[in-house]
Amino acid sequence: MAKQFLLASLALVVAAATDDYTPVVAVVSHPYNSTHESIPASYVKWLEMGGARATRMPYNADKKLVETIVNNTDGLFFIGGSGLLPDSAKQAYSLITNLQDDGTPYAIWGTCLGFQWLTQLITDAGSPILTSGYDSENLNLALNFTAAGKDSRLFNPKSDYTVVDLVGLLTENTVTINQHTFGVKPETMEDVEGYNILSTNEDREGKVFVSAFEHETRPLYGTQFHPEKNTFEYGCNSKGVPVEPTKHNDAAIRHSFELSRFFGREVAKVRGDRWQAESGVEIIYKANKGIIENSYEEKYVFKI
Repeated sequence: MAKQFLLASLALVVAAATDDYTPVVAVVSHPYNSTHESIPASYVKWLEMGGARATRMPYNADKKLVETIVNNTDGLFFIGGSGLLPDSAKQAYSLITNLQDDGTPYAIWGTCLGFQWLTQLITDAGSPILTSGYDSENLNLALNFTAAGKDSRLFNPKSDYTVVDLVGLLTENTVTINQHTFGVKPETMEDVEGYNILSTNEDREGKVFVSAFEHETRPLYGTQFHPEKNTFEYGCNSKGVPVEPTKHNDAAIRHSFELSRFFGREVAKVRGDRWQAESGVEIIYKANKGIIENSYEEKYVFKI
């Protein structure tokens, strides 16, 4: 047994020594005020937890900058927030779709508002796909899985290191934290070609919304809930009093890690050392210091 453990450990060391490229994910920042944009640090930490680094794609990035960023990254992340779908996101999505068509496994993830941006992009429908009036702020839920969700890549990953039953865990535990008043009705996505609804949920009034989806073949994923909050956000006000009911128990933290690691593996599939320091595309934690803000534990703020 000791010999087997030693051999396994040596194999991991060799793999680490020969496979040391860390994928880089572009995170679209959101307007903060008239002079700055921001990214909550929890999203960056969540990517890092899964084995990726993060760089920023400005909300109003021009076409040349968007192209430079896409060419120097392995994945794209649309975060939660309150901004309208920007032209930079539309252009990046178009470029990445072309890469995917050519066989490059460049991955995209959307959380909360980012989930909603993705539904707008994949249907090319703009805002009409979104429905307002959901009572889903500060709401922890277990997921109602579809048949596709139970057999999905996202919740049933094929990995030698994944030993947890994510479908069972998220069916039995109310740990996905929702913070949205807009949502997507299942019937508006059911006929979207190439995409599978993985789970649905109901708000406090019984109004049903899609809570997770993925593309049938492309590495494109969306969750209406916030997996990053379970590990990195405590929702405290200026006096340190929690104002969000985000769960931090074993099930909550485990699902956060598993989804992060899943996306980390997805973006690592691109290979080829796409990120180059001389491109000017900076890694966030090396170029910026976070600030403390009441609504988040920490935020990265960028001058525009």
